[in-house]
Amino acid sequence: MQLINSIAFYPFLIAFSLLALAWLTAYLDNIKVGGALLSKASFLSIDNANTARSLLSSLLSGLISLVTFTFAMVMIVLTQVTSSFSPRLLPNLLSKRGSQVVLGTIVGTICFTMVVLSNVQTMSGGPEVPRLSMMINLFLGFACVLSFIYFIHKISNEIQIGNILNSQYRATRDSLDRELNSGNYHEDWEEQEGQYLVKAWDSGYFDTITEPQFKNGSSKLGLTTTLLKNQGMYLLKGEPFLKMNKPMNKEIQELVEENILFRHQEMVEENFVYGFKLLTEVAVKALSPGINDPGTAMQAIDYLLDLLCRLQALRGRKVIKKDGVARLVYQPVPFETIFRICTASIRAYSSTDVAVQARLIDLISKVSARDERKKHTALFAKELKSIEEASSKEMKSQEDIDFIKALVQNARQEYKL
Repeated sequence: MQLINSIAFYPFLIAFSLLALAWLTAYLDNIKVGGALLSKASFLSIDNANTARSLLSSLLSGLISLVTFTFAMVMIVLTQVTSSFSPRLLPNLLSKRGSQVVLGTIVGTICFTMVVLSNVQTMSGGPEVPRLSMMINLFLGFACVLSFIYFIHKISNEIQIGNILNSQYRATRDSLDRELNSGNYHEDWEEQEGQYLVKAWDSGYFDTITEPQFKNGSSKLGLTTTLLKNQGMYLLKGEPFLKMNKPMNKEIQELVEENILFRHQEMVEENFVYGFKLLTEVAVKALSPGINDPGTAMQAIDYLLDLLCRLQALRGRKVIKKDGVARLVYQPVPFETIFRICTASIRAYSSTDVAVQARLIDLISKVSARDERKKHTALFAKELKSIEEASSKEMKSQEDIDFIKALVQNARQEYKL
C-alpha cells in the first residue's frame, strides 16, 4: 500500500509502459508493418526525415519544460498546504491519482519521443522515418497538452481549503460508515481469560492490520488475538500490546509481524481517527495569529459535528470472525478521548473569538442531543464549563462574555447538561 500511494508509483508505471510501447512500435516500423498499417491514411504519416527530426526535437524540448513546470507546481502546492493548513495533509494529497497520471503521461511521452528521435534515419533495413511511431508520438503530444490543462484545473481546485476540508471529511465519513455497516461491533463482548501477553516488537505508530490475511492465518493456527491498544497510538518496544490464546512461536510471530503494521503516515482510509485529528489541526492552524481564518475553523467544526454524531453510534468492540470464531478483537473506540482532543484543542485557540466559541457550543449541544443513552452527559457538561471559564478569562468585552454565558446556559437547560 505504501508503494502504491507513493507519488512516484504511477508516473514510473506509465512511463515504463510508454517506453515499452516505443520499442514495440520501433520494431513494427523496422519490419515495415507500421508503414503498411498507415498506407491508407497517408495524411497521418510524415515521410520527410528533416521534418520529423525537427518536429520531434521541438516536442522533446517543450515536454521537458512542461514536466519541470508541473513538478514545480506540485512542490508549490505542497509547500503552501504545509505552511497554511497542516503537514499531515501531505500523504493524502500525494496519493491523488490525477496529478500522478499527468506527470506519468508527460514523462512517458518524453521517453517515447527520445526512442522515436533516435530511430529517424538510423534503422538498418527499415524506413528513414518510423511512420507508426511518429503518428503515435504526435497523439501523445496532444494528450500531454490536454493532461496539462486538466492538471492546472485540478491543482487550482485542490489547493482551496474548502475542497481540502471536504475531501478529508468525506474520506473520514466513508471510513466511519464502513465500520458502522460492517456488523463487526459487539457491545456485550466478554473478554477471554488466561491469555498470553505479547509485547510490542518495535516502536512506532500502530496503524492498521491486514485483516483478511490475519484472519485466515489465525484460523489455520487456531489463534485468537485481543488488542490492548487503539489504532493510531504510539507504541514503545517492549510495551504490552496483544493478548493471545496461545503462546508465541515462530509461525505466530511471522503472522503477527507481517500483518500488524507500524507506520509514520496517517491514511484516513485505513483509520478514521486520523480524519478527526486532521480536521482539528486544520481548525487550530486557521485560528493561529499567522493565518487568522476563523471561517475555515468554523467549517471544520461543522464537519466534526457530523463525524462525532456518527462516532457515537459506533459502540462496543470490533470483533473479526472466521467461520463463527473470533480471531481478532479490537479495543473499543475511545469516543471520550476523540471528543476531548477535538473540542479542547479548538477551544484553547478560539477563546477570544465569539463566533468560533458559539459554533463550538452548538457542536456540543447537537452531539449531546444524539446521545440517546445519556452516556456522555458529564463529558459534555465539563466541556461547556471549560468554554465558559475560558471566555470569561480571555475575552475583553463584557458583552461577549455575557453572550457566551447565555449560550452555555441555554444549552444546559435545553439538553440538561
